[in-house]
Amino acid sequence: MNSTTHEKELDWLQPLKKRIIAGLLGILTICIAVTMIFIVLSLRSRLIKDSRLKTQELGSAIESALSALMQARDPDMIQQTVDSIRDNSSSIVKAFIIDRNGRIVYSSDKSEIGKTLDRFAEKSCHGCHAATGASPSETTLIVESMGQKVQRNVTVIYNKPSCYSCHPPAGRINGKLIIDRSLKATNMMIMSTVILISGAGVICLMMVIPFLSRGISRGVNRYISEIMRQHSERSLLYMMMERLSKTIDMHELEHIIVEIMIDTFSPDEIDLLIHRDGKDHKVISWPSEDNRIDRKKIAPGSELSALRDEWAAGRVTEHRVSDDRRTLLIPVAKGNRRFALIVARKTEGTFDPERLNLIRAMESHVAVALENAFLYTIAITDELTQLFTQRHFRSVIDREYTEFERFGKKISLLMIDLDDFKKINDTYGHVIGDTLLKDVAGWIGKSVRDQDLVFRYGGEEFAVILPSTDVKGGKHVAERIRKNIHEARFDDEGVSIQITASIGVASCPENATAIKDLILSADKALYAAKHAGKNRVAVSEIKTAS
Repeated sequence: MNSTTHEKELDWLQPLKKRIIAGLLGILTICIAVTMIFIVLSLRSRLIKDSRLKTQELGSAIESALSALMQARDPDMIQQTVDSIRDNSSSIVKAFIIDRNGRIVYSSDKSEIGKTLDRFAEKSCHGCHAATGASPSETTLIVESMGQKVQRNVTVIYNKPSCYSCHPPAGRINGKLIIDRSLKATNMMIMSTVILISGAGVICLMMVIPFLSRGISRGVNRYISEIMRQHSERSLLYMMMERLSKTIDMHELEHIIVEIMIDTFSPDEIDLLIHRDGKDHKVISWPSEDNRIDRKKIAPGSELSALRDEWAAGRVTEHRVSDDRRTLLIPVAKGNRRFALIVARKTEGTFDPERLNLIRAMESHVAVALENAFLYTIAITDELTQLFTQRHFRSVIDREYTEFERFGKKISLLMIDLDDFKKINDTYGHVIGDTLLKDVAGWIGKSVRDQDLVFRYGGEEFAVILPSTDVKGGKHVAERIRKNIHEARFDDEGVSIQITASIGVASCPENATAIKDLILSADKALYAAKHAGKNRVAVSEIKTAS
């Protein structure tokens, strides 16, 4: 994943981070507010309940005192006692006694004496008497009296035997003592408590939120970092699978593996050792200085030479990171078959430990891709010469021609035919002829670049595709091949043979702008070389229209 993509993800995640922090702090604030409200409501309920109990106790005490005065038949003393209840208690708003018919017989407000209360019409009575014929549901409740909220306590004065001298025994109730107690002090206490708790909550939030904000921010940062790390790992693994599955061509795959290493681990140097039959190893190198993927020779006695020998001996079976975390070895194998060794180095800094977690997944995917490429290589490789087959030639030249059409990349094609090879077969037999063909294939292979592709076109005929090469470059390579074949000598079981080759060269777009025409032009140049005396290079004289 490149830095631009990473920055875009950060741009998207930063607002999310702010929303998460704001949401968490909002939830915290709501929780504190709900807790304060719960405390206030609980305390209010407790204070109201406590006031109610005190009012009930006060009513019971006064009722006991008044009962004695009633039995003494002293109305003036009873009125005086009712008056003193109002005068001696700042919390008592009003106290009065009604008889069984609802008539006020004694009251701290003398103007109400004689007044009859309709318990169903009087609003202050609705708390106890909700409907006609219904028994009172409460004896202490909050009502509106004299322009303020009061706590009313109703104490029933029952008809006792000691009262029978004045009241008929048939009656159960003689009257009721009603005391209205102000809730002003209780409400002030509740309000003070609310202010105190609210202030404490606000101060708590002001002091705690900055610390919590930093703590939550760090936690969210870790959470976001973990999300990004996992997303990055998944993206890289997806990218690996997608890119590795795009091709089964070994040459393309080698470049893809190097590019994946660059994107995943950001090394400064990469060496990719590809195992080939026998003890031979192909090395693809990428240094960050010139940012080019190219073939490389292993210098004797070098660190890479020692690593290659250790790997070839089967002593590098697991990925390995150096103690300074600057060198990374990744052996790629499947079962007992070794495919490649990846050597990555850091000249500045160290490898990211989190990225190293991707190594095992990478080993697995690269191993599958290389196995498929090896199987494909076997399918497109001539068994005798180990060169590519004519069938693969058609596929490659189509691909190269597509590159020409899209990007204008030039192509040169060499058609090579061994001179008088039939005589060699007739003289020494096909076994010697086949062995000679294998040697010729090796001589051609050593004469071309790594990106050039050599094919056994048929019998003793070979073809070489030179990507990004014009006609002048094609002629130069052809001359080198011709010279190397001519100067090499085949020696086998007492048989010594010197052979020559004729080569035809054609290029696109100089000699052709279509695949069929390019092959035909190279063929014609080959036959021209034959007719001119063999052991020579002929360049197509066909010119494309300008």
